[in-house]
Amino acid sequence: MKNKKHKEIEINNIDILRFFYSYIIKTPYFVTVAIICVILGSLADVFIPLFMGKMIDALAEGAGDINTQFNIALLALVGFIGFGVLHRIFFFISETIWMKTISEKMQQLTIDAYKRVSRFSTNWHMSSFSGSTVRKITRAKWAFDVLNEAIFTGLLPTLLVLIGITITQFIKWPTMGGIFIVAFSSYIVLSIILATKYAAPANKAFNKNDSKFGGALADAISCNEVVKAFGTEKREDRRLNSKLDKWCALLKKVWLRFIIVGTAQDLYLSFLIAIIIATALFQWKNGIYTTGEVTFVISSCMMIRGYVRNIGATIRVMQKSLNEMEDVVRFFKTPIEISDIADAKDIKVTKGNIVFDKVTFSYAGQDKEIYKDFSLTIKAKEKVALVGHSGSGKSTFVKLLQRLYDLDGGSIFIEGQNIADVTQSSLRQVLSIVPQDPLLFHRSIWENIAYGKEDASIDEVKRAAKLAYADGFIKNLPMGYESFVGERGVKLSGGERQRIAIARAILADKPILILDEATSSLDSESEMLIQKAIKKLTKNRTTIMIAHRLSTITQADRILVFDKGNIIEQGTHSELIKKKNGRYRKLLEIQSAGFVNNGLV
Repeated sequence: MKNKKHKEIEINNIDILRFFYSYIIKTPYFVTVAIICVILGSLADVFIPLFMGKMIDALAEGAGDINTQFNIALLALVGFIGFGVLHRIFFFISETIWMKTISEKMQQLTIDAYKRVSRFSTNWHMSSFSGSTVRKITRAKWAFDVLNEAIFTGLLPTLLVLIGITITQFIKWPTMGGIFIVAFSSYIVLSIILATKYAAPANKAFNKNDSKFGGALADAISCNEVVKAFGTEKREDRRLNSKLDKWCALLKKVWLRFIIVGTAQDLYLSFLIAIIIATALFQWKNGIYTTGEVTFVISSCMMIRGYVRNIGATIRVMQKSLNEMEDVVRFFKTPIEISDIADAKDIKVTKGNIVFDKVTFSYAGQDKEIYKDFSLTIKAKEKVALVGHSGSGKSTFVKLLQRLYDLDGGSIFIEGQNIADVTQSSLRQVLSIVPQDPLLFHRSIWENIAYGKEDASIDEVKRAAKLAYADGFIKNLPMGYESFVGERGVKLSGGERQRIAIARAILADKPILILDEATSSLDSESEMLIQKAIKKLTKNRTTIMIAHRLSTITQADRILVFDKGNIIEQGTHSELIKKKNGRYRKLLEIQSAGFVNNGLV
């Protein structure tokens, strides 16, 4: 399947809410109990204005002597306080359940997003800022919490109280109930329109820019060594500040729109409440309502005012949270370009023979193929070196063997098994790679070496380090094998990083070994020692060496000279140097003249 650049997938609020629901529904028991508590707590609030009205009626009119009035008022007070306590108890239980449940869902969301992103193709990662990706995931993680709070402790109780009070009003006075329905329904509709049509576009634009800025900031920090090398700290200051100018302008726009939306909501709410209270006062004037009933209406309005203000803010917050989760939802809707087939089996490799059968491949966005009907067989335990100009297809060969890209045509087999038909994880677990510029985790040296074998003991790690001639410099570090290497291994020299990578490969002990000029960053003495280690490492395993320094491959069983995706020469070192006009001999002569590692090979 061709590795093409996909158009960005459009995500709407329904998609995000479905995604949110897919996590909420995973714990139905806890969620149900929490929602029931929210419902009961909200209903408790509905009765509070009723008791307030009863209390005022008892004091204003009375039904007999002062003691009777007092007793009725006192009972109303007990009901007022009791339902207030019930409201708080039910919400305490609900919030306690949400605290446990949502924290676990945030954890799961983060790991799921990481799993998804980590399985995207090499092409996707090469086109994406890691800093932006991290920012999108962390932003969505916290937005999930805010969205849950907005829905279940903000929107749901508000709607329940609105419905409850409207029903009680409608039962006693249908006209007032109708006014409540029209007034607050129109308020909710207005809030939704303002949030989705006015505030949301600005928030989307800000989130997109915020992700870009996060990527730019991470890029500048991770390349600090280059910044220092050129003394360009002030230039980077200016560059980031110019990006922050746009970030700040978009943030101001978002905040201003939220302020405008909040102000519009408050003014409209005040207008609605004024109409409702004025209607109640006219009813009192005409002798239809008692003082207590007017108090009930006013108390209901004051309670609803608080809730409805919350619903306006809640809708704004919900929309912001939905926008902030959009990128992660897009991750899950983005197809994985390099995926395992439905019935993929684990690859089984004991010897390691490799066959490229009429392979055709080109990178996305390139019209010309790197390979066209390319075929090659590497025998089990054969040591093969790949040489040639930059761009001749050497690195692509290794990437295709790892299945970092899918082919446009043809097949690749390892021991007769098509690598497109086996699981990617099992394929890569039979390959051991020592790159030219090794990447190390910001973890201890022990952990970095042991990465090649999950259950490795410290003795096995030390043995691998000794074979890679890394044990000496490791012991001289302040914390030895427990020393942290810094981000990407920056605390170590290039040669030290390569020896750690070689130790990792030795420990991994895979049947197929790939060496991408594994001695290029070493001094002559270290190179001699490493060549001895590599000789042991390559014994009895299929080895592919990408060679820039030709002196390192003289003992290869076969040297393949690449040019524009074709093998133009092959043979042993001694065979190839005998060809008077041969490409390999010419490259060797150039290096012998002193042009080493200059991009020619």
